[in-house]
Amino acid sequence: MSEVIQSGSVAVADTVMKFRRIITGHNQAGEAIFIEDEVCAHRHAIKNIPTFATTELWKTAATPVDNTEQSPVDLVAGRFALNPPACGSVFRIVEFVPDRLWKSDADEPDMMHRTPSLDYAYVIKGQIHALLDNQETLMKAGDVLIQRGTNHAWANRSDEPCIVLFVLIDGKEMAHLPAH
Repeated sequence: MSEVIQSGSVAVADTVMKFRRIITGHNQAGEAIFIEDEVCAHRHAIKNIPTFATTELWKTAATPVDNTEQSPVDLVAGRFALNPPACGSVFRIVEFVPDRLWKSDADEPDMMHRTPSLDYAYVIKGQIHALLDNQETLMKAGDVLIQRGTNHAWANRSDEPCIVLFVLIDGKEMAHLPAH
């Protein structure tokens, strides 16, 4: 799926929901402070469709996380990467457009992919089908999916955008599975 993210080539539409990102840290005296409070600028169009977008909110490069840095490095700045870094995590929100807006016909394959990660998916708004190899389930606002390194895709068969929050945590790939 990384190849469908068109970072920088197509601007994300103004209609795509914007998210305020607030980051905390510590001052020289060790007191808790806000070090950033602004609309997150790390937005990327998917499949060259301005209304089909991801907002990359935060990324870590290791676990446990080092919270001692006064000015942490913003790892989501720059190119989009679907998977979290080795031993790291990604926090993102995807606004899925209805499938009819990006699929040329009903027989076009879904964007099946497998990430070697533990993914938490929370539907904020709308509805979406979580697809596996031979099964699917409809998720609605408030539903949560724990995605454990399985082959999967998303299908928005409704007429409205669906907004899903994801947290991906690096994991081990299952060596015995066939490649997809």
